[in-house]
Amino acid sequence: MTALTLVDDTTAVRLGQWADHTPEWHDARRGRIGGSSIAAVCGLSKWQSPFSLWCEMNDMVTPDPQNDEQARGHFLEPGIADWFAWKHPELEVRNGGTYVHRDRDYQLCNPDRLLYQGGRLRGGLECKTDVRAQQSGWGREGTDQIPIYYLVQVLWYMDVFGFDRWHVALLDGNLSFREYVIHYDAALAANLRDAAEDFLASLYWGEAPELDDHEATYATIRKLHPDIEEKAVVEVDQDLAVEFAEAHEGLKAAKKRWDKARSLMGDRMGRAQRAYFNGWHVANRATKGGGKPYVEASRTIPTSSRLRQEDAA
Repeated sequence: MTALTLVDDTTAVRLGQWADHTPEWHDARRGRIGGSSIAAVCGLSKWQSPFSLWCEMNDMVTPDPQNDEQARGHFLEPGIADWFAWKHPELEVRNGGTYVHRDRDYQLCNPDRLLYQGGRLRGGLECKTDVRAQQSGWGREGTDQIPIYYLVQVLWYMDVFGFDRWHVALLDGNLSFREYVIHYDAALAANLRDAAEDFLASLYWGEAPELDDHEATYATIRKLHPDIEEKAVVEVDQDLAVEFAEAHEGLKAAKKRWDKARSLMGDRMGRAQRAYFNGWHVANRATKGGGKPYVEASRTIPTSSRLRQEDAA
């Protein structure tokens, strides 16, 4: 690639713009690390683990279809972008495309929107939705406090373009808009590039990442071994046998603790539908098919450490 292919005076090279999941869209991503993938490479993604991404990029398993949360973000993205444009009449908000760094072809960027001012490209915008924003790591509006998996995505994009800032617009569970501004961190960007290059090297040499406790890792293992060979047996070593047994014992203990906690909460709630502590929504009583009510944690329940902080305050 030559300097003639550069986007304005940035360090980004435009590959094109395609509808999601088309053959061209997939081809542009083959062998490259994008904004959502870099979080998985670093073990920071809530959707993928290093192992699950490694298997997908090796064509060993197929990606899962888009879930409801991802679909919601896709359909609401135009509205969030329109809100940002309304808040910033000084900027022209344009659709993005697919880009790579001029010197690092593996470094992929697919921004939601690009921001122009005076006809010149000035930055980018990511549009997010999160119904549990208060518990997901979103801080006060106007800060750079966003969930770590989005932070590394945005930093990756800034690194591709050579920008020193990037905007993030959020639609939260209260249907309120929030705006955040992320500033470039050269040291962290270098760490991300090192991690990406190591990951790509592991693909080349066929050295899979270690298995971890991410849900996506176990889901990938299930995909890799979809069949059962009747009467086949395997001998495992003592360490694995002990680890499996201890984990199972811990699971049973956690189930007993959960059952007791639900009993205590249900007794305290009585006929109430919801339970709160210091303004935090903790639990609900619900029914299915007209059956007896059961107790469940609220979708926005904070962590136990956060509740302890409230009590101490």
